[in-house]
Amino acid sequence: MTVIGSIFWLIVTLGVLVTFHELGHFWVARRFGVKVLRFCVGFGKPIWSRYDKQGTEIAVAPIPLGGYVKLLDSRDCDVSQEDPRTVYNNIPIYQRMLIMVAGPAFNFILALVLYWLMFVVGKQEIIPTLGDPQGIMAEAGFESGDRLKELGGESIKTWSDVSLALITAGIDRRDIPVVVESESGMLKNKILPLSQVPSDVSEEHLIKYIGLSPWRIPAPAIMAELDETLPAAKAGLKRGDLITAINGQSVDDWYHLVELVSGIQQGPVNIVYERDGDSLQLSIKELANNPDDKKKKILGVRPQKPTEKDMNTLRSMYFLHSYGPLDAVGQAFAETAKITQKSLEMMWKLVTGRASVKNLSGPITIAQVANDSAQRGFSWYLSFLALVSLSLGIINLMPVPMLDGGQMLFLTFEKIKGAPLSERFEMRAQLVGMFLILSLMSVAFYNDILRSLS
Repeated sequence: MTVIGSIFWLIVTLGVLVTFHELGHFWVARRFGVKVLRFCVGFGKPIWSRYDKQGTEIAVAPIPLGGYVKLLDSRDCDVSQEDPRTVYNNIPIYQRMLIMVAGPAFNFILALVLYWLMFVVGKQEIIPTLGDPQGIMAEAGFESGDRLKELGGESIKTWSDVSLALITAGIDRRDIPVVVESESGMLKNKILPLSQVPSDVSEEHLIKYIGLSPWRIPAPAIMAELDETLPAAKAGLKRGDLITAINGQSVDDWYHLVELVSGIQQGPVNIVYERDGDSLQLSIKELANNPDDKKKKILGVRPQKPTEKDMNTLRSMYFLHSYGPLDAVGQAFAETAKITQKSLEMMWKLVTGRASVKNLSGPITIAQVANDSAQRGFSWYLSFLALVSLSLGIINLMPVPMLDGGQMLFLTFEKIKGAPLSERFEMRAQLVGMFLILSLMSVAFYNDILRSLS
């Protein structure tokens, strides 16, 4: 069902974003009187189409990885019988430029609307309170219960804000000032020394390396329930046993236990545990497969139920991040500006080699994240959709042939030259652009496959 859900939400996501993007080109072209021959969502031979009153074919194709608007152009077909004012390459350059920029612009507009709706509906978030800081954070004086208020001068309200604020500073290995509110309510200024992070630590492992851990319900690795058909019970573990080590590695708590067990691919598994004050050992020949994720293993045990006090603490950390319809307008603009800035910073780091190409994601990752966000709730999916819409708009503005930005670059050269560029030059440039895009897509697919196998 996860695969089906991911495919479904990928089609929905790309369908909405591509349709809106092409609608921008379509709408502005119509405003300037240019004849639109086809408006197509998807690539390949159309599986459905119809014609509107102005003779435009509205079509849907089977490969949902893009779309296009085909305009009447003398370079593509015979236009001798057409009104010259309806031919794309006959209209003024500034109008052609506006037609090209309209697609990305509509993606930005869509992102604004989606963020506005997200803030109006409200998004269930968790207050960014630290659990048990480790590593660099512990050494810098951060303590359990500290609530993050500012990172690098940016106001922090949610854990999503924390990730955004840390990622670029982490890549740059730049120390970042932090304002925290202690459990007593006192504001404290600290410095998170990201310059101490070794260069070989990848961005995906940055958060774990610096020791950032959200607050979570305390859970010792005590066996509360055991499934008699699974390895733990069969090997002799009983309720009340406290696991202290697995394969020679100390176990801190239940969460650490789950992390260690999940990473074990094959037995035997040596377990040290305490029972009635005595330290005992046993060996499990083979762990069981996790029914929800075949790549991970399980012992077949469950933790103790949290206390009512811990549950009340957890509930107090959740809040509905929402605004009224008017206030949400300003928040939507601020969120769009912030995400755009972070996206541009990351793209520049990729281009200059300061960020790894492992950060590139393709359709597989997009499908998985789309499905996950949809499962978390409507507002989470709106946030994801807005993020991808902004990414699509930014990427299409890049001056690469085959993209809208590349077409705008051609138009700029035409304006400077005072005459259209040769078809031969444009064709060669398009081939270069296609090669670059296919190369990036190949890297993104490769990253997706590695993530799926890891």
